[in-house]
Amino acid sequence: MKREDQPLDSAAAAQTGSAEKAHTSRRASKPALSDDPLWYKDAIIYQVHVKSFFDANNDGVGDFPGLIAKLDYIAELGVDTIWLLPFYPSPRRDDGYDIADYRNVHPDYGTLSDLRRFIQGAHARGMRVVTELVINHTSDQHPWFQRARRAKPGSNHRNYYVWSDTDKKYENTRIIFIDTEPSNWTHDPVAGAYYWHRFYSHQPDLNFDNPAVLREVLQVMRFWLDMGIDGLRLDAVPYLVEREGTSNENLPETHAVLKRIRATIDAEYPNRMLLAEANQWPEDVQEYFGNEDECHMAFHFPLMPRIYMAIASEDRFPITDIMRQTPELPPSCQWAIFLRNHDELTLEMVTDSERDYLWNTYASDRRARLNLGIRRRLAPLMERDRRRIELINSLLLSMPGTPVIYYGDELGMGDNIHLGDRDGVRTPMQWSSDRNGGFSRADPEQLVLPPVMGTLYGFDAINVEAQTRDPHSLLNWTRRMLATRRSKRAFGRGTIRFLRPSNRKILAYVREMEGEAPILCVANLSRAPQAVELDLSEFAGRSPVEMTADSVFPAIGQLTYLLTFPPYGFLWFLLCSNEDRPSWAQAGSEQLPEFITLVLRAGQTGPTPENVRLLESEVLPSYLSRRRWFASKDQKLHAVRLAALTTIPDAGFAFTEIEADVGRHTERYVLPLAISWGTETTVPLFMQLALARVRRGRNIGHLTDAFALPLFAHGVLQKLRERAVVPTVQKSEIRFVPTARFDELDSLGATPEIRWIAAEQSNSSLVIGDRAVLKLVRRLIGGIHPEAEMSRHLTEIGYANTAPLYGEVVRVDPQGVPHTLALLQGFIDNQGDAWNWVLDYLRRVINELVLAPETEDADSEKLEGYRALTGTIGRRLGELHAALAAPSDDPAFAAEKATRADVRGWIDGARSMLEHALDVLAAEAAKENGPLDEETRALAQELVGRRAALGTALERHVPHDVDALRIRVHGDFHLGQVLIAQSDVYLIDFEGEPARSLEERRMKRSPLVDVAGMLRSLSYASAAAQPVSENAPAQTADRKRALFERFLEEGQQSFLAGYREAVGHAVHPLVAPQAEGPLLDLFLVEKAAYEVRYEAANRPTWLGLPLRGLSMLAARMLGKTDDGDAAPAPAQT
Repeated sequence: MKREDQPLDSAAAAQTGSAEKAHTSRRASKPALSDDPLWYKDAIIYQVHVKSFFDANNDGVGDFPGLIAKLDYIAELGVDTIWLLPFYPSPRRDDGYDIADYRNVHPDYGTLSDLRRFIQGAHARGMRVVTELVINHTSDQHPWFQRARRAKPGSNHRNYYVWSDTDKKYENTRIIFIDTEPSNWTHDPVAGAYYWHRFYSHQPDLNFDNPAVLREVLQVMRFWLDMGIDGLRLDAVPYLVEREGTSNENLPETHAVLKRIRATIDAEYPNRMLLAEANQWPEDVQEYFGNEDECHMAFHFPLMPRIYMAIASEDRFPITDIMRQTPELPPSCQWAIFLRNHDELTLEMVTDSERDYLWNTYASDRRARLNLGIRRRLAPLMERDRRRIELINSLLLSMPGTPVIYYGDELGMGDNIHLGDRDGVRTPMQWSSDRNGGFSRADPEQLVLPPVMGTLYGFDAINVEAQTRDPHSLLNWTRRMLATRRSKRAFGRGTIRFLRPSNRKILAYVREMEGEAPILCVANLSRAPQAVELDLSEFAGRSPVEMTADSVFPAIGQLTYLLTFPPYGFLWFLLCSNEDRPSWAQAGSEQLPEFITLVLRAGQTGPTPENVRLLESEVLPSYLSRRRWFASKDQKLHAVRLAALTTIPDAGFAFTEIEADVGRHTERYVLPLAISWGTETTVPLFMQLALARVRRGRNIGHLTDAFALPLFAHGVLQKLRERAVVPTVQKSEIRFVPTARFDELDSLGATPEIRWIAAEQSNSSLVIGDRAVLKLVRRLIGGIHPEAEMSRHLTEIGYANTAPLYGEVVRVDPQGVPHTLALLQGFIDNQGDAWNWVLDYLRRVINELVLAPETEDADSEKLEGYRALTGTIGRRLGELHAALAAPSDDPAFAAEKATRADVRGWIDGARSMLEHALDVLAAEAAKENGPLDEETRALAQELVGRRAALGTALERHVPHDVDALRIRVHGDFHLGQVLIAQSDVYLIDFEGEPARSLEERRMKRSPLVDVAGMLRSLSYASAAAQPVSENAPAQTADRKRALFERFLEEGQQSFLAGYREAVGHAVHPLVAPQAEGPLLDLFLVEKAAYEVRYEAANRPTWLGLPLRGLSMLAARMLGKTDDGDAAPAPAQT
């Protein structure tokens, strides 16, 4: 290299050394980040001014040690890229963009060593660093310029800059800073010539027609990339080259320079990024991507002012119009989008009339106007309206591109328009209400800029410390929104498609990406409440799940979808398919696509053979496969038959039984039928559950599931009053059998109000007059029904915390075998089941605690609410078991001592279930592209490898001679079987596990089976409560995970304590204290093994949950410790 091309910056050449050597050594030492070359598409960028962020040495100027001290704050915000404004040595006449030394750090900000520590700290927290490569111009104090002004005209040194003997060249070029600069030329008395500058007169433009300049720029770029910088923002790139007779913007020669820079990046620095600042129209900016051989990213300047305009005009047109004008980008390229930054809110890329409108709306105070823009921060622009601030941020985070957040905007910081130039939006970060807003301990007059003070935006009113403690602050709202955005790659990489509802105040668009569920974003741009009907028929059948709270909305159908919004409201929906729908979301009843018409003759009282043929061959197979109460939808349905049809006199319906040949067996179901003529009923459920159209002469009606009609409930109630017995054609009897407490319902009358609560579960339930629940037992099995038997017994012995039994509808066959058709039980006025209560409580409380300061008092207060519920559930279960263990004359409920044979059977049952589970795990772990991640796969393989040891440990863990009772138990006890009512809980649904036979469900078992079921259910609830649509920063995620684990452990311990307290009052001890622990472990193993089999068959992505529980139990029995999701070892009492 020639001597004149040597770098003149103050950092010694030894610091850069051999370029190749530096590349190798420095890249090797860089901490690992994701190896995705398109990382910038998923990024969220946080723009920071070093001088204004935090002052560590208390000299009044922010510095890199201060920035390092606040890295955790930035990481916890949820961003993954930090954009540093210029930190180089500079006179700072343009806030650092007037660079005097490209290869060093301004001494006010620290040293190169400090910068290295900052980069390493950011990388260690999973954040990348982007900085400025200001190549359009330098400061007039830069050694290059000082050398050039004294060099011989025409020499290489002189030609580092653009010179002219006259200021009349390039007259077609606009002046950017019209408020301060009269010309783009300034005369230099030392050089005796004019130098060219597109910005301030103290910032001479570099001359890229001189090859030496480009070589210098490439060396500067290598220096910082070797330091570990991940991306470079190219400042003012449209103005690099000058040509007479042009506007000197977007010239082909400029693109040639960018191609050289990009080629160097691609060849020497993988996974780095170039971001172009090109304040141009979209079609012009597109050229800066080249053929994917120039910049990776570019700012979308025209979109930003139009977001403000859309909100001001309450019309979506400005946004949809500019997005229609935005060209599609090459696959590797990306827009950077923003609301505010360190400059004025630029209005260059709007029309004159649009600029006047925005000035009048957002800058009526003329002091807020600068050049062609507005020098205000986001919160003052939105007039401190939290609703508008949230709305405009929701648009930023959901529009195509990578969002950029300006420091302080996450708090709603204000500005100071009384400061000169753009310093009003560059004031110190407000950390606390302490001296200087916590920015510095220096005397106020020493500060680089005065902090904002005042009642509205001053650091007393707005600061990080206060907002961190407030779970509802703008800061914590921003954290939650960023976590939600990070959860879906469609925001950064997906396409956008605008919907066009007739209400123009509503902006609606769909973000789509292959392999992910579509995301529907809807925003109300108006200051008034709005309603909108959206045509979402293309997504029919999908369930919208609101992403910020995991709230499930009604499923989408063929009709328009109605949404209502408060002023400036917005919603983000994940449109989930049936397979993706969250476990807590219930799909609507699926209607038959087309109805067959059955013809009835006048006077006909029953079905004709032709009617029966049509029903069996064309209607019932399709109908049955759509019902969720049909248990064998995953098996081949060979045939369906009408096995029995018994018309109930004067009730308007018939009890019908259908037989389904499924696989190699036959199942029998109850399907009461009724005909609804014309407009006899307005209940929509009857159409959803209809089987066929019916015509009698000119009259048209529908044959439907009678359960959907009020007459069914009214008829059953009346027949129970009559104690009716209805003979059937098959010589059976349908008996309506009331209990002694049935008279309590006399006040209901003949036609009480009916409310349907569960038409499409394993059983169907409705509420009668808020006094009783009628449960239709869909699966018909011969024998005494466990729920009828248990409910009757508990009602007779006076157990208070369950629904009393009022009556039963049972068909008794000629052999005297009962078949329960329906149950009438007491209605419990409740606030929902414990499953949903626990999910809601854990989500709400942990979301608050994770953002609040860690104080034992706050955690303990929230934990107490959770412990109170789980403790109450434990007590009520203990009372249930104590009641079932009480002496009884009924052999079905008399408690029995557990024998060695009983214990042997318990162990064999658990071992068998464990063997099946290990077989399933071995098969799942062997799948190359299966649903298991590496950690779960390794855990499964480890567990399978310990098969023999586990079997032996299970045998040794449980003594065969135990002092324990066998009693009737709930049999399928989990949070969904518990109703919350006021400050108490009620236990419901005693039918046992539907997969077991009636005899198995009625067997006497150890009461610890129910205890194990609830402990596992609490584990499941803890996992299900963790957000679906969230990708929080590591520190926040770790804290949240620790909180979930703590709540789980405390909840389980409280449940066990409540249970032990209650069973302590039993007439006889249910299990000896020394046997409780081993037996509970045995049933936990059995339950966790069952869950492994269930999840592998139904929800493979959930397999890790029971697997971790099983692993923990295995480690306990094998004498090892491990982390996992399992019940705590029961204390020996």
